[in-house]
Amino acid sequence: MKLTTALVTIAALVTVGANAQACSSNVVRKEVRSHTTAEWARVTKVVKLLQDSGWFTWFAYLHTANFGTIHGCEIFLPFHRRFLRDFESVGQMYDKQFALPYWDELRDYANPATSTVLSSSYLGGNGQGSDSCVANGIQANWSMGYPNKHCLRRNYNSGTKISAWYSPEFIQSLMSRSTKMSELRPSFEYSLHGSVHLALGGDMVMDWSPNDFAFWVHHANIDRLWFVWQMQNPNQNFWSIEGVDIKGKALTYGTLLPNYNENLLSTMQPGYNNMCFFYDNGSTVSRKRSLHNKRDQRKCLHRPSTQMPSLVEGVFENVDDVPVAADTYVKDTIVASLPKDVLNKWFPTYTAIPATGYNNTIDNVIPPVPALDDTGVHTTTEEAVVSDAYTSAAVSSDDEYLSDVDSSLPEYLSSQEESEYSAIPIPTDESEVNSVQESAVYSEAYVAFDYEENPDIYGIDGVGIKYPMPNPFPLTPQWVAMHNLSPEVIHENYQQAKEFVRDMNVAGYQSPFAKGGQDEVSE
Repeated sequence: MKLTTALVTIAALVTVGANAQACSSNVVRKEVRSHTTAEWARVTKVVKLLQDSGWFTWFAYLHTANFGTIHGCEIFLPFHRRFLRDFESVGQMYDKQFALPYWDELRDYANPATSTVLSSSYLGGNGQGSDSCVANGIQANWSMGYPNKHCLRRNYNSGTKISAWYSPEFIQSLMSRSTKMSELRPSFEYSLHGSVHLALGGDMVMDWSPNDFAFWVHHANIDRLWFVWQMQNPNQNFWSIEGVDIKGKALTYGTLLPNYNENLLSTMQPGYNNMCFFYDNGSTVSRKRSLHNKRDQRKCLHRPSTQMPSLVEGVFENVDDVPVAADTYVKDTIVASLPKDVLNKWFPTYTAIPATGYNNTIDNVIPPVPALDDTGVHTTTEEAVVSDAYTSAAVSSDDEYLSDVDSSLPEYLSSQEESEYSAIPIPTDESEVNSVQESAVYSEAYVAFDYEENPDIYGIDGVGIKYPMPNPFPLTPQWVAMHNLSPEVIHENYQQAKEFVRDMNVAGYQSPFAKGGQDEVSE
């Protein structure tokens, strides 16, 4: 049996809308660092099998082929949720219990390069040598097959370090201020989403970023945050699908996902249709491992000359020990420490956060599934090369089918090289992308903001303190061009981010996750 035949034949078998079917079982996606040694070994084994069978090549190709339609519009969140589930379903062909991990990057915002996740124990670190090849971690010394043979590359955006990216407080503010998906999507896509891609560099800043397993754990976190937002106000947020596609056409529940013969509604509820997963979000917050009550034990930190609230000292010494996701933790901290006017401005929903669970209680808190409109009629076409076949295989013990998939995928990819691959303009390396795209959609009106040139946002009353609530770093010209972004929109969003940082500094706020954000000196 050929893979292409299986894909097209089974493509139309998804049940959506009012006839949505609950999954018979769901895997639970856990944060990378919460896996036991045995659990991470299972993840590593599956990931290697996916590479050996050519699936990383396949998914890098799919992402590249659809890049222009899945970014810069509200398709972004539903498509990537479906894309993640696609990858996860393929992994379940090799291990039925395989669940895609997520990386809670917000824990690591102040000093990302020191994150345990970017160590040899997990994803591996910066690229080495003249080709910036990743030499340790889950993909150590891998040779990637798309768009050409090359080592998996990473190239940190600050040499051996990574510039501080968006804080958990800033992301929570975006979630609190977004009342519909068309507001949330650009907030996510052009902040945390973009900053992690840009920070790691190499394959991660290319159309074929799914080559890097960091892509999958990063996007799983973006998807998790979307789900958290859905659950923060289910009546308002859960079924929100406002917005347009890349051509400006209004989205409906029946709008079909690019590359998949499935409508948007089918992706919106974890635990239903093919979305057979949940996240491990906790419902309680603990400060047992915070330094809030161990102020006198802190060593080697620069002491600000200005008197600061006691909360400034209340940071985690080791973010690996945090018992809950960073976004969950900072809700409690924000409400307890910020004045009402700042809360009302940046966190308008925080005075009435609904007490909802994320797992077993989901059916009790979300509104009924909306009716599917007439545009949701499925047709089986050659464009619908999708993965319900993968899901079928994941719950089957048909060894012959799995053997067919393993053997036919490389053959299929090879057969497409002259037709489908050649239709996609593919730069051969990062430098070529820079030279081509830096001259594209970009404006001198968008100027990178620099800490040293703008010290006033750090301190209070003009005192230039490097307060560890870093200002988000800007997107690069390459990224702007790849995503066809408006410089005016970027400038507006960036100015808002600066204003947020300024207000948090004036309020004397210190993120509990700011370890590494201050200059350290020996005592």
